[in-house]
This record gives sequence, structure tokens and C-alpha cells, in this order.
Amino acid sequence: MGLHLGAISFIILIVTQTPLMRKVEEQMNHAIRHRKNWAGSNTTVRCFKENGITTEVNVLLHGHCIAWLDTATNDLFVSSCGWETVTTKSRINALLEEFRDGARVVQKNWEWFLHDMGTVKPFVDGMTV
Repeated sequence: MGLHLGAISFIILIVTQTPLMRKVEEQMNHAIRHRKNWAGSNTTVRCFKENGITTEVNVLLHGHCIAWLDTATNDLFVSSCGWETVTTKSRINALLEEFRDGARVVQKNWEWFLHDMGTVKPFVDGMTV
């Protein structure tokens, strides 16, 4: 009986842990933090500078801009670009995990929602998080 209960506790622990971030997403976030241009696999980070200062950072997935960061205001904008795929959601969630603690894009009945600090809003392309 003790072994059986231990196995159940172990399974619950695995299910409730935050999923591990993919290597490409770790590299993407690193590039954003350090304001460096970077490309890996299907993801690209582009930093735009004005007078030597980074003013905006864009994240592209398959050439579509799925997120942009205004470095002056620290506003983060996200978009699916019409491609509500597992990969798009994963990239956006990696960005949110790094730069907007507590925010997450979730899906229910094929619709996306933004969970942010206890509130749930429909996901809208171009929304500020």
C-alpha cells in the first residue's frame, strides 16, 4: 500500500510541474535579454537600434512577427499572426514566462485565452501583455 501511494504522489508531481522550456526558446530569451540578433531553427530575434540604443526587439517565427518588445516602455505585444499552432503558443509562453511572470496563453475548445494574474481574457493578435 505504501508503494502504491508513493507512485501516485510521483505521478501528480510530474503532471503539476511547469513544462521545460525548449532549448531554442532559452536561446531566444537570452538573445532578447542581451539585445542581440539571433536565429535558430524557425525562430529569429531582431533588435532595432537608434543611435546605438535598442529601441525595439522583434521575435519572428517562420518569418511572422509573433512578439515585439518596446524597450522604452517595456511593453510586450504578442500575436499568433493567424497561426494558432502549438509552436506559436510555446514561443509566446516562453516569452511570457521570462518577461511577464504569471501570464500564460492557454487553449480551450480550439480558442486561445490569456491568463494574467488571475484574469482570463480572449487572446487577440497584437495585444499588450
